[in-house]
Amino acid sequence: MNNLKRNKSLNDFAAAFRFSMLAIYTIPMFVIAYVYIQYIYPMFSTESGDKAIGVMAVLVLAVVLSLLGLAHLSKTFKKEGDTLMRLDERMRIFMNATKRFEEVGYSDLLIDSIADSAREVLDAEASSLLLFNKEGLLRVEYVEGSKAAACAMKGRTIQPGQGIAGWAAKERRPVIVNDVKSDPRFDEKLERECRLNSKAVMCAPLVFGGRNFGVLEVINKRDGADFSEGDLKTLVSLAERAASAIHRVRTEEEMKSDLVHMFDILMVAIDNYMPEKKGHSRRVSRYAVKLAKSLGLGEEDVKKVYFGALLHDVGFLKFDIVENQIKKRSRFHPQIGADMIKDITQWKDIVPIVLQHHEHYDGTGYPAGLRGSDISLGARIVGLAEAFDAMTSPESYKPAVSFEQAIEEIKASSGKQFDPEAADILLRTFRKEDVIDM
Repeated sequence: MNNLKRNKSLNDFAAAFRFSMLAIYTIPMFVIAYVYIQYIYPMFSTESGDKAIGVMAVLVLAVVLSLLGLAHLSKTFKKEGDTLMRLDERMRIFMNATKRFEEVGYSDLLIDSIADSAREVLDAEASSLLLFNKEGLLRVEYVEGSKAAACAMKGRTIQPGQGIAGWAAKERRPVIVNDVKSDPRFDEKLERECRLNSKAVMCAPLVFGGRNFGVLEVINKRDGADFSEGDLKTLVSLAERAASAIHRVRTEEEMKSDLVHMFDILMVAIDNYMPEKKGHSRRVSRYAVKLAKSLGLGEEDVKKVYFGALLHDVGFLKFDIVENQIKKRSRFHPQIGADMIKDITQWKDIVPIVLQHHEHYDGTGYPAGLRGSDISLGARIVGLAEAFDAMTSPESYKPAVSFEQAIEEIKASSGKQFDPEAADILLRTFRKEDVIDM
């Protein structure tokens, strides 16, 4: 809403300015024409027609030049106005991004947000975030905008100084390269292995309080233009705020490391106990967070959705291997999972998500047969995210279908199995490249 008001104000200002310029130029013209017709022409016409025509020609030339000046000024102002609009939009995205950095409380969510924000703010085709690991290597933590690159790069480590991004991280200096193949720091082998198609690259180190966390990189402008010095300054500012947020989140996570380790243990346990669900909970959490943000949920509610998605299948850990194969028995896992975590203070807010994620919007789900808004919004989001993953992931209990088939199934089940609003958001915002392979 604030963005609409801001754009309306800028448009109103532009219209008022153009009207003012038009008035400044045209009113004197009318005055000149009136004076000429009423006084000058009669004066010269009585003496010499040639003089009258000459004066008239001078005045016409003055009018034409004034009109040309007005046209040039209007064109220039429109160009500057468009630039102002773009800068205003970039500032809006930048401020929203930095606000998210301040609000996010967990590393996974923060890393996603940083890479996505960099790509959006700089209007780039792709972005990546590399962080130093315990061995001092740069590890690719997240890639946004290119599925092929994400598959090839995620988890890869490079030496500090390797490639343009490695150089920026090692030297702690931002860099802009608009023709990567002519730059001596360009690593063609790394580029090929990572399935990138880099033409222009910008990198900014993630440094805060003397600590070097890694580097933020954006690749190729969407419109094919070169990155500018202004773009680099924007990326540096974004990286500074991102580094501050990384420092804050890591400090907080160190303070509550027991809880973080418990989540890691549970995720590893679920992955190993049920190989057909390997990576399922983490994928569902990513999809659920994307849906929650698109639905406009606040950061605290997004966190609940995130952890509810991670733990939605925790009830299976109480089953033995034979019970996991019995469908009727598996229908109890939401209730069992909710009972497992309900007495843990930090997790009490996600109990409804774990309990209700298999409820259906039309009341045909389980365990309680709830319908519509009686199902918590978090559970409706996680239920949809889980179904999407079950359909699209080869690591599932049933054969994967194509992205297009999954979309058609969700469309057909909107208002039945799935919350229609959440289903509509998924249909409008999810793309084939959003399908996670891990």
